Amino acid sequence: MSDEVPNIPMTDVPVTEVPVPEEEAWFSTLDLLILSMLAGFAVYWLFFKNKKQEQPVFKKLVVQPMAGKIDDPSFINKMKNSKRNVIVFYGSQTGTAEEFAGRLAKDSIMYGMKGMVADPEECELYELSRLSEIDNALALFCMATYGEGDPTDNAQDFYEWLQSGDTDLSGVKFAVFALGNKTYEHYNAMGKYVDKRLEELAAHVCLNLEWVMMTLSNIEEDFVNWREKFWPAVCEHFGVEATGDQGSVRQYSVTINEDIPKEKIYTGEIARLGSFINQKLPYDAKNPYLAPVRVNRELHKGGDRSCLHIEFDITGSKIRYEAGDHVAVYPVNESEIVEGIGKRLEVDLDTIFTLTNVDEEANKKHPFPCPCSYRTALSHYLDVTNPPRVLLLKEMVEYAREEKDKEFLAKMTASTAEGKQLYNDWIIKDHRNILAVLEDLPSLKPAIDHLCELLPKLQARYYSISSSP
Repeated sequence: MSDEVPNIPMTDVPVTEVPVPEEEAWFSTLDLLILSMLAGFAVYWLFFKNKKQEQPVFKKLVVQPMAGKIDDPSFINKMKNSKRNVIVFYGSQTGTAEEFAGRLAKDSIMYGMKGMVADPEECELYELSRLSEIDNALALFCMATYGEGDPTDNAQDFYEWLQSGDTDLSGVKFAVFALGNKTYEHYNAMGKYVDKRLEELAAHVCLNLEWVMMTLSNIEEDFVNWREKFWPAVCEHFGVEATGDQGSVRQYSVTINEDIPKEKIYTGEIARLGSFINQKLPYDAKNPYLAPVRVNRELHKGGDRSCLHIEFDITGSKIRYEAGDHVAVYPVNESEIVEGIGKRLEVDLDTIFTLTNVDEEANKKHPFPCPCSYRTALSHYLDVTNPPRVLLLKEMVEYAREEKDKEFLAKMTASTAEGKQLYNDWIIKDHRNILAVLEDLPSLKPAIDHLCELLPKLQARYYSISSSP
């Protein structure tokens, strides 16, 4: 058989065309449209919708760690080790003098000085004679008067020391800021006595005694006016100048507590954790007996006047009292205001948090009982009803997103006659609380932890007991 392939002309072979199927497309037009929409939504979510509002940056208070013992009770040693030269003592019954003391201590930073706040009840006041060991040292006394010209509870020991002591205070520089009610007979008696007695002990006054009226006047404006005279006097006396750094300084850092047991969370207790359920002796101002109300009866049957007859059950407390003693009533803020603040700031009020003083050697580690929820803090520990102070509004300026709101707040908190008048008209006369301020300035959205740091503490209301057993 031959291996040769016969040569057959192609023209002699019939050709039939076979159709070849087209390659099927991976995506249809509808698929591409859907994918484009999903991609666009993802970009919007990642870069716009889910983008957090940038918060202004606030400096934290910087305090050099102490080289000495942490539990050293000497305030002079604490000042030396932490390189501070201003100490502000306060005698406070309702918290106002304590608040002003804190503001004065923070002010010192603007003048190249460093301040600390001290409760005279926790200090050995005879150490004042050593204050001259510190260069450019200054002692401030924010003193409120209580009752019939009496010192406040926390200043009682200080008052007795002044009466009986004969310590030589030569070389000590001081100033007194007194708070009192002008309608009382013994108006500012404590502040006047401290000023007079310190001079008798040879201390040198840096500014003549000034005081604030707590009625018939705007206490905030009076304090600002005194402060405007005080710091220039300090600059002249010590030869220092303002640094020009008036930025906000955070006193507390915030921690969100996610996995903390319920039994370790404060729910409104005044002092001791768990005291709503289990109270323990001894009872005093720092561990009050929480007496249940047994009778709450209105004595006026009609009209606008109200006079309540209230009876408390103190069975088992071993508390003794006489007519003229005081009973403290701890208020709770209206839930509508609390809820309104949470809604306006878009926060979960049930978040558990802790504010901790960045100064590890400060007497107060927390501004109020912590940890607790934002709801508890705003309901039981912070004053959200009264008009906010100038300092709070001043620190809110950087949180305003719209320039018009920022300019308005800056103008109102400026130390000018126009600013003071605007604050008096818009805040005091209209009695705007913090919620009203937030609602009237839509672009103002502060961090809630910073707001909790700045709001004044909710104070107990004291009432005289009219009868005794």
